[in-house]
Amino acid sequence: MPRWLLAILLAALVSVRLLADPLIAELLAVIAACLAAACFTAGDPPRRPWILRALALALVLVAHSQIRLSPAALHPGLALLVLANLLGAAAIVGFIQVVRRSGLTAPLTTLGTAILGGLALAAAGALALVLVQVAPQADAKAVVIAVSTACDAVVFVGAALLLRLVLPLRGGLVAQPYALLVLDGLCYLVADLGLAVTSPALVAAIPYVSAIGGAAGATAGLAQAALLRPPRRGRVRTPSA
Repeated sequence: MPRWLLAILLAALVSVRLLADPLIAELLAVIAACLAAACFTAGDPPRRPWILRALALALVLVAHSQIRLSPAALHPGLALLVLANLLGAAAIVGFIQVVRRSGLTAPLTTLGTAILGGLALAAAGALALVLVQVAPQADAKAVVIAVSTACDAVVFVGAALLLRLVLPLRGGLVAQPYALLVLDGLCYLVADLGLAVTSPALVAAIPYVSAIGGAAGATAGLAQAALLRPPRRGRVRTPSA
């Protein structure tokens, strides 16, 4: 998919979340992940991780809908959010397994390993900071924030690893979904920090970084579906045509 089209889709999905309704944006993300999964046949290894990701996004949609409809009954929705985050992290682990088993990955260089190590340390630092902040609360919301941060760290670092492994393939086209998942994980990691740390700037930024993260995750599904779309057959031209 052309980069300009990815940018337009990303901006459109951010606008839907910020200007329309976040639930609509979440529904579109579920549809995009389902489209990506549907592009693979039953025996294709990448299909399972995309199904896991679609299930995770669907659970987020159900959880947020339930919390909106019944604000006083938070616990069922929070439990669904925990499960959704675990499924999302499992999907990234599944993608890594698929890519490594394909035998088509580029070997990691010393610089690449160092960069990934730095990203992992940064993500671990963010997780540690969140855990320190929410540990005294010891309530259901604190558990959700802790699990969400851990899983978003897995998504961020895991997607960065995937990006590095497949970047040389097909001129970088294969890496498009994973680059968007890196942005997804990073944005939600920042949002987790905003929920845990009492910083006015971070709190004010949560709606915007969450919108970008959600839009990036949805666009990843569309980018994956576009990669597997069969080539369009043009009309065969004859000398007289």
